[in-house]
Amino acid sequence: MLHTLHVRNLALIESAELRLADGLNVFSGETGGGKSLLITALKLLRGDRANAGLVRRGARELQVDGEFRLGGPGVGMDEERSAEIRRLVGELCGGSIDDDLLLVTRIIDRQGRSRVRIGGRPATLQALRTLGSLLVEIHGQGDSREWTRPETHCQVLDGFADCGELRGEFAAALATAKQLRERLQAREEGQHEQRQRLEFLRFQQREMTELALADGELAELEAEHQRLANVDSVRSGLHAGLAALQEGEQNATELLSLAASQVRAAAELDTRLGALAAQFADAEALVDELCRGVQSGMAALDFEPGRLAHVEARLDEIQRLLRRFGPTEREFRDGLAAVTEELERWAGQAEEPEEMAVQLRQRTAVAARLGRKLLRARRRAAKEFTRRVGEGLQDLGMPHTELRIAMAADFADEELLDQASRHGPVAVDIEVRINPGEPFRPLGEVASGGELARVVLAVKKAMAQHGRVPLLVLDEIDAEIGSRLGLQVGRKLAAVAEHHQVVIVTHLPQVAAFADRHFLVAKAVVGDAEAERTTSTVCALDRRQVEHELAAMAGDAADATNRQQARSLVRKVRPAGSAGQRGKALAAG
Repeated sequence: MLHTLHVRNLALIESAELRLADGLNVFSGETGGGKSLLITALKLLRGDRANAGLVRRGARELQVDGEFRLGGPGVGMDEERSAEIRRLVGELCGGSIDDDLLLVTRIIDRQGRSRVRIGGRPATLQALRTLGSLLVEIHGQGDSREWTRPETHCQVLDGFADCGELRGEFAAALATAKQLRERLQAREEGQHEQRQRLEFLRFQQREMTELALADGELAELEAEHQRLANVDSVRSGLHAGLAALQEGEQNATELLSLAASQVRAAAELDTRLGALAAQFADAEALVDELCRGVQSGMAALDFEPGRLAHVEARLDEIQRLLRRFGPTEREFRDGLAAVTEELERWAGQAEEPEEMAVQLRQRTAVAARLGRKLLRARRRAAKEFTRRVGEGLQDLGMPHTELRIAMAADFADEELLDQASRHGPVAVDIEVRINPGEPFRPLGEVASGGELARVVLAVKKAMAQHGRVPLLVLDEIDAEIGSRLGLQVGRKLAAVAEHHQVVIVTHLPQVAAFADRHFLVAKAVVGDAEAERTTSTVCALDRRQVEHELAAMAGDAADATNRQQARSLVRKVRPAGSAGQRGKALAAG
């Protein structure tokens, strides 16, 4: 569950910290007050796209922090999902989870660039998306993508049927059979093709190995070739430099020596020139050193005969093979490693095709047996699942909506490895028909976000204790719903919140009254006339404030009738004064 949400510099929200309840959390407030920004914050924690326009004017960046509790009392999650989250945290960013608390951070700067931290460690946005799909489930306008995925339909039905473990066994058996078939097909390509491939690989390995290319050798040879090819030019330059320094009638050495002697003579007469005379002495020493350096450089130009030809021949040999297996040294070495690895794989395939074919039939039979067992479990659960969801939709103002599970009755063993996936032996599609006379359509293609949210709510109610997603966010769930249906929606939400942490934005007091924690989002203009700023604030309401807000949601908080109705509504939906007792009372009613 999401324990704490901290939002900073997100559009109108300068700073807000929310401590969410384990059960049902409600956001309310006037239209345009900033409620949708809190949903946006949750979407950022899920890894959704962001843009620089979300950063509050005048701020350098926005930041959203979510502290998730993976265990402990209250609404948690199933052990399988918790273990998967812990595994992903270690795999994606090398982090770990201490005391069942996971901190997730998303930062967006003014250029729209994202930074992510998971468990205090830097992580990629893709890593956040992978992890976020297990932490936060959002349904509303534009959030139907999760329900277009076949794995989601399988997980929902398997969760209802309590056969997630069986699906895992089938997936493992299917993967083993597919791997065995790939190996067998590779063996059955033909001995001739295998020999040709092996000969080609050995030829490549031999040529690349015989080159014996040392690390950095190419760069060293190219530098040496440049020196050897230009030795005459270098020698000529050094000769000219040496002549200017110490040869000829007007060379630097003699002229400097003459100048130095004159200055020394002057320094003997004027002691203030002593430092200058010393500088001249240093200059004479430096010129002598330069002369020796030039002479040493000329001596180094004496190369053994034939060295240039040898270097050019080695360069030609290296470049010829790099053109074939490079073009860089790194790619050349990677290619040699790949060739060696493939040869080792071929050497390790010692099974005879006949023996492998027998094993393949056995493994396929195991996968088929598990697949039919899974299929039977799904078919048994499908009828009851759709019945429960249909009952829930009746209460949620969608009396004509029908749900069905589209799934093949059986499969052919010989087609299993081609048609099955790790999610099951046949495709599972949850389809919906909202209006009579219209065809059934995939669940992710329902007409509106509000309708989808209500279908999801009915599904979650039918799932009861089966699925334990940490946080379920339902946006626009009360779209096109009146006050009478609002109570039904509220009851369903309260029932779901007994087993999931739920967040909902609502305009209906009949829905908001069921909240375990009610947050009011309000917009205000602060500052003087010359520096006015619009800011949205978020605060948790106590019981008295809840009654006031429910009256305001009904039309007018100052109206005595609205206030009395709000008090009656709170007493009606919270007869026992606690979330757990309230849930039991609702279930009994």
